[in-house]
Amino acid sequence: MEYEVYHDESQVGGFWHGVLFVPLVAKARLLNLLQAARTTTGYPAPLSFKGVRRPGPKFECAKAWITIGIAAMVSKPFPSPVPVYLGKSTTGEWCYKLLHEPSKAKFVLFCERDALSKMSGHSDHASKVETTFRMALKGGMHFFGTHDEPVTVARIHLDGHLHYRRHVDRARIADRLTGLREYCHLSNRGDLILDDSSDHTRPDSQPYDDCQLLQLADLLIGAFRTSLRGTEKAIQMTLAYPAVSVLTRFAQGPARMANSRWRNSLAMSQCYLEDGKWRFEPLEASPGSAMVQLGLPLS
Repeated sequence: MEYEVYHDESQVGGFWHGVLFVPLVAKARLLNLLQAARTTTGYPAPLSFKGVRRPGPKFECAKAWITIGIAAMVSKPFPSPVPVYLGKSTTGEWCYKLLHEPSKAKFVLFCERDALSKMSGHSDHASKVETTFRMALKGGMHFFGTHDEPVTVARIHLDGHLHYRRHVDRARIADRLTGLREYCHLSNRGDLILDDSSDHTRPDSQPYDDCQLLQLADLLIGAFRTSLRGTEKAIQMTLAYPAVSVLTRFAQGPARMANSRWRNSLAMSQCYLEDGKWRFEPLEASPGSAMVQLGLPLS
């Protein structure tokens, strides 16, 4: 299956990469749902997880988007149509839409435990981000693909180059993405990586549709990270709650995930440097997070 990849990051309690894999065959369907939620809630402006601070149209739209994103990650065929939440309308109605087939989107949540602080030999902050993003991308491709269902990444979208103070280095991401398994492929198109702004109100942004999916990646990384590590902001815990439905299955182990609607849809791990070598381990929940009660180990 061919995917476009949408990346966002968070620097709360480590350096987090969120990588959303959107199947090309389902992209329009997912975008239609996101636009329906905007229309329902009457919220046209850009969305971000940390930007939601109080109840209102922005909260309702973000909550609907996270719910849509979680539903889009379902990988098994629906035995019957499934309702997905589109938000609370401007007239106070709770609105839903029936889904008839899964989108089979996938998501990587990857944390560099020490917030890139121990990475030496890099010319700038951006090169550290590129290196760890490459790890997340490769890990996701290996995890999501199989010999029967190969993975091809047709395009990569990153959220804006201005905060890196330069454009993303294609060579560090794509050319150094070596050792891929035979069922994983990366397009060789010249414009493989887009790194313009995700803010669709800016004249220098990526195309509108791609801005929407970058904003969805922002919301999903916020929802999963908050569910795992907690927050003092009650509204963000409420906003993150839809992610718990996936993490509940994840907490119950590989056998439970194998039988889950979200089988092979979520990859979570963290890394850190020790004695100059990269170490990898499962992500853990922190005391006070929503996931501690569901059986994930404490960090």
